[in-house]
Parts: sequence; C-alpha cells; structure tokens
Amino acid sequence: MCGVCLCVVHLKERLEEYVKQWNGLVKLFRNEKREGLIQARSIGAKKATKGQVLIYLDAHCEVGINWYAPLVSPISKDRTVCTVPLIDYIDGNEYSMEPQQGGDEDGLARGAWDWSLLWKRVPLGQREKAKRKHTTQPYRSPAMAGGLFAIERDFFFELGLYDPGLQIWGGENFEISYKIWQCGGQLLFVPCSRVGHIYRLQGWQGNPPPAHVGSSPTLKNYVRVVEVWWDEYKDYFYASRPETLTLAYGDIGDLKRFREEHRCKSFQWFMEEIAYDIPLHYPLPPKNVEWGEIRAFETSYCIDSMGHTNGGNVEIGPCHRMGGNQLFRINEANQLMQYDQCLTRGDNSAVIITHCDQNQHTVWKYFKDLHRFTHVPTGKCLDRSDLLHKVFISDCDTSKTTQTWEMNNIVAV
Repeated sequence: MCGVCLCVVHLKERLEEYVKQWNGLVKLFRNEKREGLIQARSIGAKKATKGQVLIYLDAHCEVGINWYAPLVSPISKDRTVCTVPLIDYIDGNEYSMEPQQGGDEDGLARGAWDWSLLWKRVPLGQREKAKRKHTTQPYRSPAMAGGLFAIERDFFFELGLYDPGLQIWGGENFEISYKIWQCGGQLLFVPCSRVGHIYRLQGWQGNPPPAHVGSSPTLKNYVRVVEVWWDEYKDYFYASRPETLTLAYGDIGDLKRFREEHRCKSFQWFMEEIAYDIPLHYPLPPKNVEWGEIRAFETSYCIDSMGHTNGGNVEIGPCHRMGGNQLFRINEANQLMQYDQCLTRGDNSAVIITHCDQNQHTVWKYFKDLHRFTHVPTGKCLDRSDLLHKVFISDCDTSKTTQTWEMNNIVAV
C-alpha cells in the first residue's frame, strides 16, 4: 500500500504544487474517470484554447536541444502539415539515450505497419530522398508512432480530433495518420527535432482496461480504423486477425459521413502515393485456409507460443479459448502463423516460432479430415508429449493419438 500512497501523493498534491512555479502558464486538468491516452488527447485539445499549435509528448519523454523550432517550422508554412520528431531510445534502467535502430545509413526511417496493425519502421527509401535537398530536411511518413507530434489546433479540430469511439490505447496513431493523409494534410518526420522516449521495460504489460470499457479495446480500435479508412484493404487485416471478424466495434456512421463530406481520398490512393514501400517490407498476406486454436484432438490442451518470438519453443498448455498466444492460422502459402511469426523446425526436431516473411517457412500442410499437420520438407508429422508439454515433429504414425489435432475458430469478445 505504501507504494500506492506515494504514487497518489506524487501525482496529486506534489504535482499541483510543482506547476505553481509557472504562474498559471502551466495548467493541470484532471478527468473525472480514466479516459485513456486517446480521448485524453482530444480532451486536452479542447482545454488548450490559447495556442495555435498543439504539441503532444508522452510523459516518459525527454526533449533534446533545440527540439521545438524545427518541429513547428513546417506548420508555419502549411497549416495542414502534422510534424513528428525523431524519437530516440532512452534506456529505462540506465537513462542513457541513443538513436533508434532500423533506419537507413543516416538512421532515418518511416512509420509503417504490418497487416495485423502492429507498429513498424522501414528505412527511408530513394523515392523520398529524391524529394529532399539535404539530409536534415523533413520527409513524408505514412504513419506516426502516436505519442509525439505537433499539429495546428484548428486543423486538428477540422479532422474531428480522434474517433470518439477509440478507447484507452491502440490504433489511434494509425487513425490520425490515415485521416491526415487521406483528407488533405501531410505527415512529416523532422530529423532536426529529437525527443527521447522510454519504452516499456521487459515484463511490463501495461495497466488493464477499466471495467466500464469492456474487453478487447485495442482490437476493437483496430477494427474501427480499418473499417473506416482501409476500404477493400481491410480484407488483409482480417486475414491476419481472423478472430476480429465478428467483433462488435460500435457505430462508425458519423466517421463514414465525415470521409464522404470531406472528399477524403481512397486507401488505394494512399497506398500508391504515400505508403508504396510498406508492401515491399510487409507483403500483403495470403488468404487463410484454417485458423483458431490448435487443439490436441479430443483433449483440453492446445499449442501455445507462451509469448515466445524469434526462435522460442512452442509448448502445450490448457486451452483457454481467449486467442492470444493460442491463436494460429495456416494460409495458402503453407505457413503456420501467429501474427508476424511462423512455426518451423528447430534443433532436435523441436517446433519453434520465429519471425517470417511471405516466402519463408512455407512448410506445413493441414489435413483436416485426418486431424494431421505434416512438415513437408521432412515428410514428418506434428507431434507432442502431453507429459512434458513439448511440441515436435516425428515420423508419421497413424496409430499415435499424439499426432492428431484440430483447429477450432476463436472469436474475440
């Protein structure tokens, strides 16, 4: 309890006393209930009535030297430009700062996504470099990470702020990015504006959503975003996230009308003109053959990634029907996948899960009537040890019940 008390004191009386030193220039507003960061930003925009430009920074940030002027300069020339600083990495243990990885030779990257709407970064390519006169010039990005950006206040309101149906966290960075590009604005990354950001430490999964929000708020957010902005491309999202097909995501009629009344461009235009390089790094996914939990036939145990990625073993665990680490799909390319990870053979015939591209680890066949998964390169079958909770491949044997499986659809709730 002491930790909770200290936290409350720090964010209540101590914070209120701290901001007094700026004689009213810094204002503190408190929401009546937990709104989450998405709607808190919209509420903040309504409260901030004095300035022409709104700047959002996560609380766990540290600005660099001369970060402000380069960030707002493009907006002074074009009020429909939204700008984002380059986000440096702050080590949450050491509080040291270093540039993010994954960019080009100058460390420059564009914001992107895969087709399950996981945030990604792709190196700045030649098509964008050709538009610039020097390497410090702001450049176009299809998407922002969401926590750090500057936007002209009136333009933000003209865009309708964030979709009021988005709750707590997740997907809002894509929603505002698509809205900006498709409805007449621009999203620019600014190399000369640097802001450091502390990312989640290992093991920290974030706070659970409040009771009044209900289950799966992030997935519902994703569905709202793709239903409003992706047009026919939403089929690729559902191929990657099949459990969301029957998810109740609320009314989006007002958002559809906004697109129509503001003559916002199609997602096809956006993919051809702005986000043209994303399919090069994250190819459009093949259609699914089957998806759901992989249940050991006539048992209550399922294959579980256990949260492992990039080379970790999959295991057998009690089926929980909640998807997540037990949700898999097998597609027409013969990949057995979970999000952007594929199951494949590891050492000593163990089955591991590792990152894959569209043409990697195309090694599985599912024979639904036989309740069997075959590892094509070896001709062996997916097998398990219920006692040791291990998953592996071994010589096919029709008498072995440990080689029988079924895929059962799971829907998000």
